[in-house]
Amino acid sequence: MKISKLGFIMDVAQGKAKADLIIRNARMVNVFTKQIEECDVAVAAGTIAWIGKDASEKPRQAEVVYDAGGKYLIPGLIDAHCHIEMSFMSAIPFARTVLAHGTTAAILDMHDVCNTGIHCMHSFARELACTPFKPFLMIPPCVPGTPTLEEAGANMTLSDMQEAMDLPNAWGIAETMDFNRVLERESEILSILAWGQQKGLRIDGHCPELVGDDLQAYIAAGILSDHESVSLEEMLEKYRLGMKVILRRGSLEEPVRAGDFTAKLADTSNVLLATDGCIFLDDILDKGHMNQALKAIVAEGVDPVTAVQMGTINVARAYGVDHQIGSIAPGRKADMVLVSDLENFAVEAVFIDGKQFTKEDFSIPPYDYPQEVLNTVKLDPVSPETFAIKAPAISGQAKVRVMTIIEGTVATREEHELLPVKNGFLQPDVSRDLLKVAVFDRYRPSGYHALGIVRGFGFSQGAFGGSVGQDSQNLAVVGTNDEDMALVVNTIREMQGGIVFAAQGKVIARVNLPIAGIMSDIEPRQLQQEFNKLHQSIADMGSKMVNPSFNLSLLLTCAVIPELKITNRGLVDALSGQFVPLLLE
Repeated sequence: MKISKLGFIMDVAQGKAKADLIIRNARMVNVFTKQIEECDVAVAAGTIAWIGKDASEKPRQAEVVYDAGGKYLIPGLIDAHCHIEMSFMSAIPFARTVLAHGTTAAILDMHDVCNTGIHCMHSFARELACTPFKPFLMIPPCVPGTPTLEEAGANMTLSDMQEAMDLPNAWGIAETMDFNRVLERESEILSILAWGQQKGLRIDGHCPELVGDDLQAYIAAGILSDHESVSLEEMLEKYRLGMKVILRRGSLEEPVRAGDFTAKLADTSNVLLATDGCIFLDDILDKGHMNQALKAIVAEGVDPVTAVQMGTINVARAYGVDHQIGSIAPGRKADMVLVSDLENFAVEAVFIDGKQFTKEDFSIPPYDYPQEVLNTVKLDPVSPETFAIKAPAISGQAKVRVMTIIEGTVATREEHELLPVKNGFLQPDVSRDLLKVAVFDRYRPSGYHALGIVRGFGFSQGAFGGSVGQDSQNLAVVGTNDEDMALVVNTIREMQGGIVFAAQGKVIARVNLPIAGIMSDIEPRQLQQEFNKLHQSIADMGSKMVNPSFNLSLLLTCAVIPELKITNRGLVDALSGQFVPLLLE
């Protein structure tokens, strides 16, 4: 900071100079004292210079005066763990959308885009740097998410990690999601963690159902946080051992009420709040972002000011940025949100770097991605025969493992069912919602693919697929018949990324996702309309899923979330990290 700029900020603090902005008549939430203060806030050069009430008859002057009208002023909200890519928006439209809802910063895990190629992650980071949004980039160490179980478009090494830390806004190491690699002392992941500790970097975790000595060994490797606990007891054990426990709130159901957790704690300073990217595009556009996460945990019994701390100062302290953001105090960035109340958190105004944010003023042109980021689907064309599942007999029935989607969560469960066999091949059973599922390595012309059976999509005709299967972002397709499944895969291949529904040999609806095969930079409302058309076409075929594209993206292929998953290599028991056969004896 230049001396003249710093001097100006200090002059405003002392009342010697006119401020750039003064917000008057605010009820400010003080996240240090947990008190609500009636005060004014003066801003100079994008920085908070002063808070208080003028005692003199001559009030402080400013270029712009904003009357808060007694509404509540809270710090700019910080998403403690976020995957932008899960919204299907690229960085610029995402920033424009969530800033309007009061999310001014995030701890951003670039795991999804990195899986499509390290060069894709580098370009994505540069797009983010074009926005006024404040990203703190966490570089993913587990790419692929489970390297012994799947292929991806990249293979993260220590040298890749070191190079990525030179990207704009790079801050730490993202979720170490393959905890089995850590516990098994796999050399590459340990070298990354050891280097991260040596450099004093924050290292995020991901360890559902990990407890006892294994949990302690995982934490001892330098892991800071976890956002995947499935029980109150698990959350309390992690908190007692010093982990930052991140509450996830978005569009999905969560296993533990936030109020039940906080009621067990004498101190909540290590509880953070995040969306984890698990929030539908519709919900972001129509309901909100981190402000809706605040509303959710308050409804679950968390004290409102405590909730604000979890989405601001607690996150900033956890990641060592509380000198910049997370509070309304002198010397911090002037990122603030005016909300109607501390229950619904309806946003009245957003200030970023001391300027009121409006979508109309947000005029950043689309980022110019290189062609290699726009052409990431490399697999060869497929035929209907690609989807044939050989059975142990010519006719009759065969017992199989079924991956059953638990709607509204991030989990699946394993079930066993009998399926008909015809001419030596396993057949789907549409009447019982037992459809075929296939996952393809989309980064190589002749890569591996795997076949399985899934329950939950519920459509009676056609096939549905996309180049959005987390974590590897391989191509996943679900269908009632082999011909439509082949049509979907080949269409996505021609599109170079997207989501497609086809039936009776025709493509019914599609959404283009050209950026790394997983994102679009078109106007978000237009993107929403395209998804609505796609989802309606699936509903017309009998599906009752709320958001089929999100389930396609997250629930099928993410081999680190229980219970049964499928990668391009085969069916996986996510807890053991082992392959399991489709056919049972």
